[in-house]
Amino acid sequence: MSPEVLEAIKSLVRLLLERERQQLDGIASARASADLMLRLKTIPSQALLSTIKRNRLACLMQADPLVGELLPEIQSRLKDLGRVETMAALALASLTRETAVLFEQNAIPMLVIKGIPLAIQTTGSITSRGRGDLDLFVDPKRLGEAVELLVSVGFTQSHGASLHGEQSQLGRYSRFVDMELSMHRHHGLGTQWIDLHWHVSHIRGVLPGFNGLWSMRTSVSIGNQEVQTLALHDAFIHACCHAATDRWMCLRNLVDVERLSRRISAEKLFRLGCQKVVQKTCLVAYDLIDSPSLNIISARANQLAASRVLLDAREQQLLPWRSCLGSSGWTIKSRFKFTIYRLRLSHGFSHWLSVIFGDVMPTALLIDPQAGRQRSLLWAFKARFLELTARFKGREKPRDLLMTQINSSEHAGNQKNKTVS
Repeated sequence: MSPEVLEAIKSLVRLLLERERQQLDGIASARASADLMLRLKTIPSQALLSTIKRNRLACLMQADPLVGELLPEIQSRLKDLGRVETMAALALASLTRETAVLFEQNAIPMLVIKGIPLAIQTTGSITSRGRGDLDLFVDPKRLGEAVELLVSVGFTQSHGASLHGEQSQLGRYSRFVDMELSMHRHHGLGTQWIDLHWHVSHIRGVLPGFNGLWSMRTSVSIGNQEVQTLALHDAFIHACCHAATDRWMCLRNLVDVERLSRRISAEKLFRLGCQKVVQKTCLVAYDLIDSPSLNIISARANQLAASRVLLDAREQQLLPWRSCLGSSGWTIKSRFKFTIYRLRLSHGFSHWLSVIFGDVMPTALLIDPQAGRQRSLLWAFKARFLELTARFKGREKPRDLLMTQINSSEHAGNQKNKTVS
């Protein structure tokens, strides 16, 4: 993706959201400037389409007929993309409703974050954000129950067995360093995905824990079923955290932030802006969408820090999807810089420890995902040492190869011990 294509799409997003605000205010909608029309005509249509897909903007583009006038060459492709996103959103709404009923019937408190509730909170339409996974947030103490409940209706853990739901020391360690568990099931013509959270965000210490968020929850109606979700101001902070975690690489996340900001009073926004991560995200969002509500917060940011944040965001927006380590991929320097970035986002000593421990000893090494057997700490540290050694030597995707090698060595050792005995 070139900077010229990205800037053209950002200008179009800025115009569409300005028109959206004007329509809500009942005033005449702005038209595209001659400069924007010329830029869009001179850029290859495939480059524009790829950038729209990369930033998950198909639904936004389909919502305004002006886009068809400005981009006639890809209008039919955008319609096809919008249709796919709409069908995926409807399927997600059905799964959201089903899951809400399931947890309610089994008396397990649960919040749905992002997804369909966020679409309703931002636009009032369940299809406005398009596709996505179902993100559930539960009390860490009831994670094991939540996993069992989802397994009972056909879901399986996507990466094999884990210790996250156990009450053992390693189970508590796993919940301390990680924040979510991926589950899936095959259903009809596709696969349904659930991310089961026990921490609401990678960025900790900004939002309360489950009990605090549950006490301030709100609900949205999906097919006559009440679904519990984050209160509006918490959803706004969470959207800011989510965008910052991905280093502001996806424009759709910034659109969510702007739309939420419109629904919060200026006084409330000013108070929410005391959080550094909220300031940074609103700064990036305001650079994309110069709305008055975002300016309430972005104006508070330190100018020196602001230039670094905007530079980082623009670099990430030009990279492939979720390339948080940069264009060079995994190197000692890029991994160290990413760890420092995560440490600076979180608040408090315990949150910093969770980042450091997660880098030193990933929970995936503590259990054999196929057999479901807990591994010894000695084995885990040996595997991690060999994995990092392979990384430093520049080997590609070493974990699977190393796990096979170490397992084979361990199996051979066990067979030798049996023979000796």
